[in-house]
Amino acid sequence: MIPRLKEAGAELFSRPALYWALAGVFWLRVVVLSAIVPRRPDAEGMWEGAHAFLTNPSHMYDAAAAYLAQTHVIAPPGVLAAFVSPPPVAVMAIPVALLPRSLGVEVWTAIDAVALLAGLLFLYRALAITNRIAQPVFWLVAAYFPPLFADISAGQRGGVMLLAAMASIWLESRSRPALAGAIAGLAAALKYYPAAMVIGPRPAHRVRYAAALAAVVLAITALTFIPLGVGGAVFYYQHVLIPSLASHNPDCAYDSVRTLFTRTIGGEAFLQPSGTGVVLVQSPLHLGTVALLLSYLSAVLFAAGAAWAAWRSGWNPAYGMAVGFALGALIPNEVWPYQWLPLLPLILLVAVRAIERRRWMTLGVLGVCLLGFYRQPCDLPFPNLWTVAAIGVFALALWENRLFRLEVGTTSRS
Repeated sequence: MIPRLKEAGAELFSRPALYWALAGVFWLRVVVLSAIVPRRPDAEGMWEGAHAFLTNPSHMYDAAAAYLAQTHVIAPPGVLAAFVSPPPVAVMAIPVALLPRSLGVEVWTAIDAVALLAGLLFLYRALAITNRIAQPVFWLVAAYFPPLFADISAGQRGGVMLLAAMASIWLESRSRPALAGAIAGLAAALKYYPAAMVIGPRPAHRVRYAAALAAVVLAITALTFIPLGVGGAVFYYQHVLIPSLASHNPDCAYDSVRTLFTRTIGGEAFLQPSGTGVVLVQSPLHLGTVALLLSYLSAVLFAAGAAWAAWRSGWNPAYGMAVGFALGALIPNEVWPYQWLPLLPLILLVAVRAIERRRWMTLGVLGVCLLGFYRQPCDLPFPNLWTVAAIGVFALALWENRLFRLEVGTTSRS
């Protein structure tokens, strides 16, 4: 009896239809829960920023600067004071800013969701997955990953950036380094971290890739700053960008690598839900300087590890560029749930190749790490469990660089 049950179980779990069905259920969950969200504060803030760019660009950052100067944290999303993104983001949102606010917010959310799916399709094609189990698992893992839902439900712009980054990977795998770099430059103009993808291209392509990326970033940034004038540009960098990078928000949803150290050994207090209100939680340790040094050291180690792993893979472009893109989740001081989305391409690469190479231990460790994202940070006893899980995913991906060594020059077979 037992051998028959084992055989039946093995047969069931070897059927691609099971994983396609699970992927469909998870994607339906994403669609339904995203549709019923009552507010999309981040999309509202983008609408406000784009509207201000159209109506009064020279003073569009006054509210954000005043709030930062008074509180030293970024304002809650949904208002103009929370818009601290550079002008390219406002320009990108101009089409929806021409619509009524409520309609524009929903249209932008739909645009970001479609862009996110298109980005995943680019990565799916670049990987040229042939394994019948790995194909549905790719979509199942993507639909499960909570930061994906967080990005769509909040009306963020992670989908647009993912589309540009994955299109860049697809183009580089087809030996189009200049165009790939230019597309990556579009993403880097919105947020600077996609520029780290320059780690990944083949050595023979890297200069052209980096030159195209830098040219596009500089051109878009310069053009979009023109309406603000020289004074407005200087004001943004001095009174908005630099102070926002130093923002230390006590919200439990804010779970960067820096806060992992400052909350555990640095004595930094944070707010945690308790009953009908919130409670201030603080570690008995107050080694603030040590915590900051460890956070800076970790950033250096992450970057060095990414370069090492890309080299050890034989400069596999898809792997190396995905590793560089993932740094955008691990290095910033401020990381909200949706900002862990850059880890997703790396997670998908490791999951797919682990299945193809029958690396079940690797797949099991990856699954355990992904369970760390199952509940939202504020629903956990310690919100930085997401941070620990993310570090685990990244470290595993770096260690398993050998999964990609045999694909040098053959990353795309489609």
